[in-house]
Amino acid sequence: MTAKRTRVVYLAHAFHVGGAEEMVLNLVRHLPERFEPAVVCINQAGPIGEEIRATGVPFRVLGLTPGLLRPFDVMRLRDFLYECEPDIVHTFLLTASLYGRFASMLARVPIVVGTEVNIYEHKRPLHAMTERWLMRWTDTVVASAEAVRDFYVDQVKADPSKVEVIYNAVDWAQLQSTMTREEMRAEVGIPAEAKLAGIIARLTKQKAHHVLFDALAQTPELSDVHVMVVGDGELRDELTRRVSDLGLAARVHFAGARRDLGNVLASIDVFLMPSLWEGLPLSLVLAMGAGLPVIATSVAGIPEVVQQGVSGLLVEPGDVPGLGAAMARVFGNDTERVLMGQAARAFVRPRFGVDGYVNSVTALYDRLLLAKGLA
Repeated sequence: MTAKRTRVVYLAHAFHVGGAEEMVLNLVRHLPERFEPAVVCINQAGPIGEEIRATGVPFRVLGLTPGLLRPFDVMRLRDFLYECEPDIVHTFLLTASLYGRFASMLARVPIVVGTEVNIYEHKRPLHAMTERWLMRWTDTVVASAEAVRDFYVDQVKADPSKVEVIYNAVDWAQLQSTMTREEMRAEVGIPAEAKLAGIIARLTKQKAHHVLFDALAQTPELSDVHVMVVGDGELRDELTRRVSDLGLAARVHFAGARRDLGNVLASIDVFLMPSLWEGLPLSLVLAMGAGLPVIATSVAGIPEVVQQGVSGLLVEPGDVPGLGAAMARVFGNDTERVLMGQAARAFVRPRFGVDGYVNSVTALYDRLLLAKGLA
């Protein structure tokens, strides 16, 4: 007689390129056989959604836009969950955190798990109040770092015992490369011997590309440093104009959204993450695993990973002179740069692999199933 598998539905509005979406991709690829995963896109699939679909797991796109203006979409989501009878619904990102958890409550899903991947200082009061109310029917919220957990508990007034830290993790297989360092640089138009920093992030206000470009323009010691910008987003045209206005067009290279991150990271010398706010950015962890020193802002979970002066340098968000000085220091000392990269790799490799993340998540599921008598 075959034991019944535990049905887990992963729920998000859409699966665009980002850390939370990568977590779902890692989960469906690595969950033990005793779990039966399915992925549901409330609105649309998105690029990572298509990668998830390609794994062969059950995958549904509902085309819904739940909200105050479309309350019946919430009911449609409830009906869908009622029909598919999951044991666990695990939500990711804002729409699913609000309406997905609410629909799960209405559908009487036995176990509801949420996630909080960023520190949202500007979360709307109504959203925070709604999440506070939803915590009554939420079994656990998974936070991506200790700083994220502490902020969420304070912001939502959540029961601390119901918010658990499971650090974001990466699949080190992403570091495999298919071209040489020189070939990757040539493809993007970067001189083979150039000093090259890189940033992998959506082109949004949060990621503070404008601070990076200002630092590059205002720091004389960086006059021979190039930057590869990997990612896309709503600020692409604005940032391209800013680079041109600053006279940096020959040294800032927009590579667009790419999934061959092993090729990207093998071609750069220093990784940059000047975000104004964060959770625990996966691109930063992946870069450290590739043996790169990092220069990042001291926000949210980043100081829990980057050791100041050991594996990288931390600066305050929005600090243009500070970011420029940190870049000048790392590019000005080859020995320190190499040692920082080695320390970065040694720190993250044993701690942030996907196997450990999946083990922690499934251990959480098992505890909740046991507590509900569903084990």
